[in-house]
Amino acid sequence: MNYAFTFDASACSGCKACQEACKDKNGLPVGVLWRRVIEIAGGEWKISGSAWENSIFAYNLSLACNHCSHPKCAGVCPTNAYAVRSDGIVILDSTKCMGCGYCAWACPYSAPQYDRTGGIMTKCDFCYDRIDAGLPPTCVAACPLRVLDYTPLENGKTIMGSQNLWQLPATEHPFPLPNFSRTEPHLVIKPHAGMKYPLEKLVCNREEVFPPGSIENSHRVAAFHELPLVSFTLLTQMAVGMAVFGLVLRPIPMPIMLVIGILLAVGGLTSFLHLGRKRNAWRSVIHLRKSWLSREILMTGLFGIAWALTVGWEYFKDAPAHPWPMALLGICLVYTMSRVYLLRAVPSWNTWRTLVSFYLSAVILGVLGTRLFMPLSGWELVAGFALAAELVLALTAQPAVIGAAGILRLVLLSLGILGGLFTGIFPQVSGTWMVVSILIITVLEEVLGRWQFYARRTPFPILPK
Repeated sequence: MNYAFTFDASACSGCKACQEACKDKNGLPVGVLWRRVIEIAGGEWKISGSAWENSIFAYNLSLACNHCSHPKCAGVCPTNAYAVRSDGIVILDSTKCMGCGYCAWACPYSAPQYDRTGGIMTKCDFCYDRIDAGLPPTCVAACPLRVLDYTPLENGKTIMGSQNLWQLPATEHPFPLPNFSRTEPHLVIKPHAGMKYPLEKLVCNREEVFPPGSIENSHRVAAFHELPLVSFTLLTQMAVGMAVFGLVLRPIPMPIMLVIGILLAVGGLTSFLHLGRKRNAWRSVIHLRKSWLSREILMTGLFGIAWALTVGWEYFKDAPAHPWPMALLGICLVYTMSRVYLLRAVPSWNTWRTLVSFYLSAVILGVLGTRLFMPLSGWELVAGFALAAELVLALTAQPAVIGAAGILRLVLLSLGILGGLFTGIFPQVSGTWMVVSILIITVLEEVLGRWQFYARRTPFPILPK
């Protein structure tokens, strides 16, 4: 026997008593709402002869964690901080959380929310303490119109008897819920007539649902919050690229090996800045069975160990080491890194472009980084062609490249392509200064591109429909 929230959207007045009761019962800080009452409106006024006609509509939707049959938050959490009770209630153990926010990325309903004061993720727990005592959840008890309730489920079917219900999963979820979710949320909605209108719908209280300054409120705030990940992914991919292209030199010169280690160390340290509760970082490899983030962290560690063994062998044995294991682990590391972002809840990430762009970054930065230490003729051509491929990806990306940052990146990409091709074709008229210039331009371009990558994530309910 599981439980599901039920909500009658056709009769909700939007008083937000459920929202306030939840916040009061759980002592939630400013900016954190486990239950949110979202106000949706749409329609317009039009002149029809000598009269005005309107198609105005508005409705409310009270949402919390849906305690899904297949909770994606629990599947991706690297510290395995989530647990599912026998009655289907999904619980987050905050003592295990390291505040990485990965569960919020993966949840199609943006249910897990970041608590800045504690540096951890938080979410609705269905008031399981009250359920165990035979009482309804606090939000249900507070609803004055009784439009919010909960009901038991048997074999995924609600026990209510009414036919006029919108039980999820449905062919299309009401706005602003995502169109489709494989998590099978335990949520039953009696629809408002406006939910079915084929008109643009807007969230009217976005600043309340996602307060100003919160990570979810704007693309820019979200992207700046991910700057440690911008640093980690780019530095690590550059280290992998130098390890792979360094194989051509056989053996890899010690200066290049030291740079690889520095890049990996700095990238790893900056990634810690992304964590809200750093003391739990040791738990990040606990959930290898399901979490790609755990696998990425493990592969980063294995790549670092392979680097240390290679350097140690060459230094203490005074003999060339075999760098193939390090290079292969690096290639696997970039793959696991891309898989972290292949989330159905983020359509702009969940595409082959993510894998291709990550490998292109490793190629570009790896080639130019290696070229700084060795006079390898023609290597700039490789970087030039890889930059051209990135330009194609940028021009065909969805959503399209817009804004000053997007235009600047296109300009830098064009300059990098021209510089790489010119230097590769006419090495006799260019020197190290040219390679350094191309590398600087490329690093700026890659930072802008990765920043835009994170800015593309759109938590619901931001966009109109």
